[in-house]
Amino acid sequence: MKSVNSFVKALGENYYTSFLSDPDTEVVYNPYYSLPVYYKNKLYYSFSNDDIHHKRREIITKIKEIYQNALSEIYLNIASQDPENFDAFLIFNIEAVKLHLKILKADFYVDNNQSRYYSTIENYTDIKGLERIDFLEMSDMKELDNLIINISSRYKYAKVDSLDHIEFMFERSKTLSFMPLSLFNIGHSFIVQLTKIQKIVNDLKEEKQVNPRIKWSGKKTHIGYILGNLALNGFIDAPKNKNGEINFTAFAKLIKQNFDVDVDQDTLRKYLNPEDDKYEENKKSFDKAKFNIPNIIEVS
Repeated sequence: MKSVNSFVKALGENYYTSFLSDPDTEVVYNPYYSLPVYYKNKLYYSFSNDDIHHKRREIITKIKEIYQNALSEIYLNIASQDPENFDAFLIFNIEAVKLHLKILKADFYVDNNQSRYYSTIENYTDIKGLERIDFLEMSDMKELDNLIINISSRYKYAKVDSLDHIEFMFERSKTLSFMPLSLFNIGHSFIVQLTKIQKIVNDLKEEKQVNPRIKWSGKKTHIGYILGNLALNGFIDAPKNKNGEINFTAFAKLIKQNFDVDVDQDTLRKYLNPEDDKYEENKKSFDKAKFNIPNIIEVS
């Protein structure tokens, strides 16, 4: 199931890199990035808190869409397949999501190096990158001075002796940890839904054991013609419309519920109905074999 696989994969992704810019590919004084950080021993520029808010909302919205598609895919398959085929599938995916939840739980604590969101802030006084500025474009020294002041001000929170730093670090941690927390809640909800589906599957299996279906060994064309003739000749009391005629749609549904036969309900309806071309095609084969079902009155 592609949508389920896509959801499980999306849940396990490391999204912290979505909030970082590689200094080798971006201009360091772009206001979109506000903080130099070391992540896995490499220098990056982290998004501002506001931009992290925007990016994480975009990611979470996409994952919620994949989540809904995955659930829809499962329910559609349950409706069309044998419930016996779902046990291993559900167990496997529940365990896969649980594994991701364990990792996401560690990610909550972004200041712990066990988290995939862990990084260290570089002190702004060590920042290199002014060489990226094209000094030839500066009209005067005052413009250059203003630019340097603006660049430095973005990194003032790297001063460990500032109260602003403490507040900033708290807000940054809260902003980043919201991402794995949201993913954890989505993943947990998915497990709850899969557990409900497990119960549905088990109920279907129990019902199947209590009311086992009759295995049809002939062709799917045969069951429609034979049971249709049994109904037409009075041996089966098939469902009726208000006008007293056989309701072939309801009849086909009953057959599907009680016989294990590989044919969809709409096709079976056509095989049952003497006014349908598929019935006529079958009749020729059965007439050739001299197959005949008498009316119930003839043998009473």
